Amino acid sequence: MEFSASGRPQPQPQSRPESPASGGGPTLAQVVGVVGRDVVQVVRAPCGTDVAVGGVGVFDAGESLQERGRVLIAVGVDTSDPAAAEVLRAADRAGAAALVVRRGAEGVSPLLGEVADGVSTALLARAPWVDWGELIGLLRAALAAGGARVPEPGVDVGLGDLPALATALAALVGGAITIEDPESNVLAYSPTADTADPLRRLTILGRRVPRWRVAELAESGFLAALWAGDVVHRPADGRFPERLAVAVRAGEEVLGSLWAAADGEPLPEGARDALRQAATIAVPHLLHHRLRSRSAEGRRRHAVRALFEERAPDVGAAAAALGVDPGQPCVVLSAVVVGGGSPEGRERALRAAVLRVAAHGSPAFAYREGQGAAGRVPLSGLRPGPRSSNAGGAGNAHDVDRFDVLLSDARADAAERLARDLAAVLLGAGAKPLVAVGPVVGALKDAVDSRAGAAEVLRVLRVRGEPEVAGTDDVRFALDALRVSDAVAAQVPSVGDAVAALLAHDERHGTDLPRTVAAHLAFFGDAGATARYLGIHANTLRYRLRRARELGGFDLADPDVRLVVELGLRRAGLIPLP
Repeated sequence: MEFSASGRPQPQPQSRPESPASGGGPTLAQVVGVVGRDVVQVVRAPCGTDVAVGGVGVFDAGESLQERGRVLIAVGVDTSDPAAAEVLRAADRAGAAALVVRRGAEGVSPLLGEVADGVSTALLARAPWVDWGELIGLLRAALAAGGARVPEPGVDVGLGDLPALATALAALVGGAITIEDPESNVLAYSPTADTADPLRRLTILGRRVPRWRVAELAESGFLAALWAGDVVHRPADGRFPERLAVAVRAGEEVLGSLWAAADGEPLPEGARDALRQAATIAVPHLLHHRLRSRSAEGRRRHAVRALFEERAPDVGAAAAALGVDPGQPCVVLSAVVVGGGSPEGRERALRAAVLRVAAHGSPAFAYREGQGAAGRVPLSGLRPGPRSSNAGGAGNAHDVDRFDVLLSDARADAAERLARDLAAVLLGAGAKPLVAVGPVVGALKDAVDSRAGAAEVLRVLRVRGEPEVAGTDDVRFALDALRVSDAVAAQVPSVGDAVAALLAHDERHGTDLPRTVAAHLAFFGDAGATARYLGIHANTLRYRLRRARELGGFDLADPDVRLVVELGLRRAGLIPLP
């Protein structure tokens, strides 16, 4: 498409970019090469990997000729599972090119190895840090890209070597080349002459297209035309020389774009066709780059999850994936955003905090249960804690979002500074934050203990609603009380029985009896102070306490009963209130 110097599109005949040459489809070796052998490993391939792959599917016990030539995904099956052998036989009978199972901790079972050596279907194993949905997407993208194509004449560069690719494409097109991702970040660029225009220099130095320029291109319709189809042309104007741009696609997925700029002299006559050819050449390289990035993120996500959730994680592998020293001290920060606004608003606040973690000097990784870690910025979800309806504003369990931060090579003072920074960022984004700092532990293998300590501090903060930031030393007496109530509850059933009826009644009728009793105990039986705190009349207070005695079957005049009831309310997260 042609764009005028004013930036408005000029009508031109449309033509779609040529789809990647199929030539019978990519081979299994090419697909695995693009996806990456650290993501999918060839365990057995008696017939070799030079076989054509025609698609990706999920294994179904019902045999079908539709599976012929496809890579089948066996969800829930791993290499140590005895059932894997029969699944592989069934896939072979259906004519599958390959079967992918999860890599088991115990390796390949003898039976599976024996069966794999006697069938035509190749056996592949998925790395544990890649989930099934992601793997299916990666395989389909690799197939759409036609696998790892044979290098084009004159563009013989290593797969994924984007700087070399930019240089080679510049020679092919006859202009300065910039390779960008879909968010206008610069991935690579060709060497430029001294006469390069200011915009190109600014883009290269900032490693992304300036925001004002992106807005300008979006408003003019240039970006919409770029992502929609063929090569787009923008002629020279008073500010910048002419440019050609084209999207790089793998099937329907946009991988990025190529930009060709006149570099000291006008673009040659055949530059449009050359750039169209360059987009085809760039597909496997950009796909490889994206898969490598996703693979690295997946390894980090798996490593943080293992350190936080597994009983005996492979600390060496986790440290290698995170790029940290396993012997360095580390600490875990746990933060919650409570109440205050819509889920979308809380999510925006969390993302702002995550960006702050990314900018931290020491390696820091965020984690969110169900979402996992992402690079240096972990998000962590929360299993909602006990209900808290006190005036401190800790909010209801359903109005809470949480993330954890693993801070490596850290000291207590550094962790506290980051915690206060996170609280400030969350407050600035309009959220109500509570940030807990776990104890510093001596090595990466003990990160789970630091996270457990941070979780205990969070329990205290969620009951109190303050302070915004605290470590174990800041709330040590409250932590001791929490541990006592937990220990007693495990040994004395009456601790739970004493308040269970109140909690059940309040859940059904919303009478606020548990909080009333908690406030009565917290104010040492001072009826006036309790009523003022709750914002009710003294007669209403007396009525509620009488109903609580009737429903719970306890007399608060008895000191033993008061002790047991208070422990039960603490266990439920309702004391202390003031």
